[in-house]
Amino acid sequence: MKNLTQRVLMALWGIPLILLLSYLGGYYFLALILLINGMSLWEFYTIYQKQNLRAYRKLGVILSSMLILVDFWWSLDAMFTGFLIIMLFILFRHLRLSEPTSSMNSILTTAGIFYISLFLSTLLRVRINIDSWMGWDPIFMAGGKYFLLVWISIWICDTAAYFGGRAVGKHKLAPRTSPNKTVEGAVFGFIGSIITFYIVTPLLVPQLPILHMWLSILIVGVFGQLGDLVESRFKRDAGVKDTSAILPGHGGFLDRFDSVIFVSPFIFILFYYLRP
Repeated sequence: MKNLTQRVLMALWGIPLILLLSYLGGYYFLALILLINGMSLWEFYTIYQKQNLRAYRKLGVILSSMLILVDFWWSLDAMFTGFLIIMLFILFRHLRLSEPTSSMNSILTTAGIFYISLFLSTLLRVRINIDSWMGWDPIFMAGGKYFLLVWISIWICDTAAYFGGRAVGKHKLAPRTSPNKTVEGAVFGFIGSIITFYIVTPLLVPQLPILHMWLSILIVGVFGQLGDLVESRFKRDAGVKDTSAILPGHGGFLDRFDSVIFVSPFIFILFYYLRP
């Protein structure tokens, strides 16, 4: 009960802030992505210290933030070029080290940037270009409204999966990865994403093509929950329950934003390759 109260109190100011920054886009959304990336990446590196693995936390956060800035200010090609330069920089640093775990530390640093920073960069790229890609007049802020829809659907999917699983869950979804998650809960979560998109899309983004709506449902309802399992697998391997305790009732940033991180490249693929 205490945990639920903390979650609600945190959500009362956190949700409006996230929705506002996502709706406004531009530098506001850039600030949100930089915050999520920096905190999530730091937590990802920190949880593995129990396994005697010490990623280059400061270097990883600085380089990944530079990658996101390149993505924001320049083109997609420039972002991938920047990513290659970052990988080479980490490898050159690796040559200077002599600790017994230096190779694994370098691999962990690189993996975090792949998993978190590169994925979030694709989401930022969509927010920058979604209106032009879809031929929407930016004055109507349809791109910002679509991102509101995605956030709301992710949260409702997560909430429906949690309470549906607690109420009727009997069959374990992935017992070796996340013992508390059930098949029934996952079904409730998917239904929650369907209902959200079906009801809210005509209100917020009526110009969203029906194909993009149903593929968005699939991305959020299926891959969003898979993203939660992926993060749970990382935590189980690292031997921790939460990535941190910085968000009362929610754990860490990576705990809270694992779904949106994982769906980011799928949303990019949807709008980049299925443009009208």
